[in-house]
Amino acid sequence: MKQTLVFLSLLLGFNLLGFARPNIVVVLVDDHAFEAISAYDTYLKDYAKTPTIDRLANEGMRFDNFVCANSICSPSRASILTGQYSHKNGITGLGGAINDDSPQYPEQLKEVGYETFLVGKWHLKSLPKGYDKYMTVKGQGTYFDPSFTGSEGTWKRKGYSTDVYTDIAMEWLRGRDKEKPFLLSLQFKAPHHEYGHAGRYDDLLADVTIAEPSNLYVDPRESNSNLKQEFMKGTKFHMLHTTTKKKGGANYYERHLNDDAPNEMWPHDPTSEKDKIRVAYQHMIHKYIRCISGNDDNLKRVLDYLDDEGLAEDTIVIYTSDQGYWLGQNGFYDKRLILETSIRMPFLIRYPKLIKPGSINSDLCINVDVAPTLLELAGAKTPSAMQGRSMVPFLKGDEVDDWRTSQFYTYWGATKHYGIRTDRYTYVKVAGHPDELFDRKLDPDQMHNVIGEPGYGEIVNSLQKELREQIRETDIDQDQLPGAGS
Repeated sequence: MKQTLVFLSLLLGFNLLGFARPNIVVVLVDDHAFEAISAYDTYLKDYAKTPTIDRLANEGMRFDNFVCANSICSPSRASILTGQYSHKNGITGLGGAINDDSPQYPEQLKEVGYETFLVGKWHLKSLPKGYDKYMTVKGQGTYFDPSFTGSEGTWKRKGYSTDVYTDIAMEWLRGRDKEKPFLLSLQFKAPHHEYGHAGRYDDLLADVTIAEPSNLYVDPRESNSNLKQEFMKGTKFHMLHTTTKKKGGANYYERHLNDDAPNEMWPHDPTSEKDKIRVAYQHMIHKYIRCISGNDDNLKRVLDYLDDEGLAEDTIVIYTSDQGYWLGQNGFYDKRLILETSIRMPFLIRYPKLIKPGSINSDLCINVDVAPTLLELAGAKTPSAMQGRSMVPFLKGDEVDDWRTSQFYTYWGATKHYGIRTDRYTYVKVAGHPDELFDRKLDPDQMHNVIGEPGYGEIVNSLQKELREQIRETDIDQDQLPGAGS
């Protein structure tokens, strides 16, 4: 019966919800922490103001337990495209090419009549599939005067990258075939380090002391978490500041100590480690907020266009990031770990025909769920090779009795680890070290590894069983797991 409905939808041009196929706009950005979106109502809400991104929450749905399955740029982007975990699509680290036999949702959209376009950051060695036209930057790209290559040749454009990417997207929107539904993939470099921003934001929050995370000044060297200890030993420093020296790396303070105005380091006591952390954080968060302001303003250009053209009701708009980002928590910046600020992605979606305004979802969703969701919304067939599940029932406000109870995570970088995240616990296997457990209900900042403490024995047994089940469900071999054999 379902196959018959899918066939009819292909033939008649509507989705299984009874609507004409919606247009789709996916704004995928780099390293935008959910804490720095005011709709998430965190300690930064009065500083990191994102009124346009907030519109998607106010007029659609905000996801509060949405995570990536591998917190680094290329793997997360590959999982979003393919609906597959890293060990299936072939992208376990930076760069690399998606396996030829992995599905990519733009292909299925194109098959059912969508006009498709991609502009911005790509960060994969394989070429985009399923896009009628695409123009991407090499690697991370540059924040100013970006160069593009793609189906249309080679371009060099003057200006700030987020503005330029959106200029190109707007040109395509205005010239597209208006008889077809469309997919626009608009992929910003911002706010990836070094958080470059347009000159119009130079004075934003100047001289304002921005709120700090509660665990900014903790010393991870004193943590009982080997995961955090190993993170500090990586090939790059991930610390705002620490007195520990490492050949070939520098902490944030050292990297930015001599930056020029308007992003110069504030006056401080260079003999005080705490004061160095203070000014390093203020330097980082000011640049970061100035950078995300460009994302918000350019999303406004897209939403204004949809409003002006009468397309808002028939268009799905998503704003998300490829992962979360440490904004000073534990004294860190960057991402990579299974812990909250790194793994949790912002995910906001508006589709007026389906989603009740102001909705909030707290189910355990993963970036592999994006592709199946978009394909169902478009009335396209979801390839059986996709491992994620459609979130459409949640968008409708329904409950799903058999939804996952944990989220599987893998990371093959310098800090090799894997584990699961449930609605309360984070259970981690760290290569070469004992297992770790964090109780986020009692310890939301994940400061203390409670493995082996009284009262957690049965919980650990249950989580071990759940992890084995996730390994089975995701079809990953033991020798494929990060740190196998360590």
